[in-house]
Amino acid sequence: MSFIEVEDRNVLQLGTFVKIEGSWFSHPFPTNTFKIKSKEDLATIHGLTNVTILYDPDRSDSVEEENAESAIQEESSTLEMDPELDPTDGEEDFTVSDDAGTKPNDGLIPESSLSELLDRREDYHEFQNHLRKVEGAYQKILGQGNEVFKQLSGRRSSGLKSADLMVSSILQAIQHPKTAMSMIDIVGSNGVAWGLSEHALNVCTLSLLIGRQFELDHDALMELGRGALFHDVGYRALPMKVKFVTAGIKVQADPELGNLHPELGRQLMACYQETGQTVLDIIAQHHERCDGSGFPKGLSGEQLSLCTRIVMAADRFDELCNAPNPETSLNPHEALSRLYRHVVVNSESPKYCPHAIQGLVQAIGVFPPGTLVELSDGFMGIVSSLNIENPARPVVLLYAPWLCRNDGLLVNLSREPHLEIKKALHPKQVPTQMLAYLSPRRMAMFAHATEGATAAANSRRSRFLKPALRH
Repeated sequence: MSFIEVEDRNVLQLGTFVKIEGSWFSHPFPTNTFKIKSKEDLATIHGLTNVTILYDPDRSDSVEEENAESAIQEESSTLEMDPELDPTDGEEDFTVSDDAGTKPNDGLIPESSLSELLDRREDYHEFQNHLRKVEGAYQKILGQGNEVFKQLSGRRSSGLKSADLMVSSILQAIQHPKTAMSMIDIVGSNGVAWGLSEHALNVCTLSLLIGRQFELDHDALMELGRGALFHDVGYRALPMKVKFVTAGIKVQADPELGNLHPELGRQLMACYQETGQTVLDIIAQHHERCDGSGFPKGLSGEQLSLCTRIVMAADRFDELCNAPNPETSLNPHEALSRLYRHVVVNSESPKYCPHAIQGLVQAIGVFPPGTLVELSDGFMGIVSSLNIENPARPVVLLYAPWLCRNDGLLVNLSREPHLEIKKALHPKQVPTQMLAYLSPRRMAMFAHATEGATAAANSRRSRFLKPALRH
């Protein structure tokens, strides 16, 4: 049966297979056709405007099936709330559905060939070798960032030149057609010094990626990169506190004075004549919000420059992914969903610029590095790298617990067009051992060239087939 237009949205229920006719940015779902799986989905659909809702009764669940599924979901899941969101907002919104509904997983991966698995294993080893070099480059630029902040804090202008070299190198990397962005585990954070460098590098890279979506010219991107890199430099001027943790002593900025860091950072960078107004505005205003609820001046809307709004979005995304308490951190897919849902649900008065959030989604994809996923062939894994020119077809590290500790399987979706990501997985939906196998505790995303990494599967020798493997 074809789709039927819904005249009264109150008749929609869990299990209804719907189609949304409207623009891409008119709703927070990654596909226009899907099955309603949660009360949050229903609430979101009820709040949509300028769209037409249709449903397919043949692909919709019965009321009994819907109630059973709802009871299971409510019993097995709890939502962590973002203090910057409305209390009614949910956390998961980018829900990918299959058109015909899903059947119970019997634990078998149908028609998975030994040839493909060996190719994926070889790709894994090549990628790991490449990633070791990438991590070395990341640690090097992280050290450069730490040195930049030391120089700036010491009023040495050489810090500006070093910073420009960093921004130029990041900008050059993300503009290369064969650039990827890979997930880097940054568990070994050593307090405010390295923590600032990690966060600054993340925000700088993400801001430049968003800036590309706005087609900013080179000079504007350089100013955006400088502002993003320096946005938290004011923390360097705050008194430090010594905190004793299980790993030893950790030095942190005094949290009670944290709200002063935007103005302190602006004053510090204003001492350098080379610092442009755009950079000073980003530093002073990155904690302002589009609805006027931010600090230190409560600015809103057009009072905030485009570059400031871009850095606001990148900064908040990284804060959600790398919260001070790892237990409250979200995976990148959840963080993106939360920001995206916020600007859609609160479209009349959003805290963040909808166009900046849209640019972030377009730049890093619906499934950014660090997202737990299930593939259409039954494998589960984590997105470890994405092609910046084609973020919808990332590289996924598969969950393969039957292999030894130093072995693994990797699938590059850009080379396997028959495969796709079926859905994102919440950490609470997967076994503890899978999280330990796949997921880092703190995450950075580092742009780098992909040349030399993961040889093409069609260049491999022919291999015989094996019909199935068990998870």
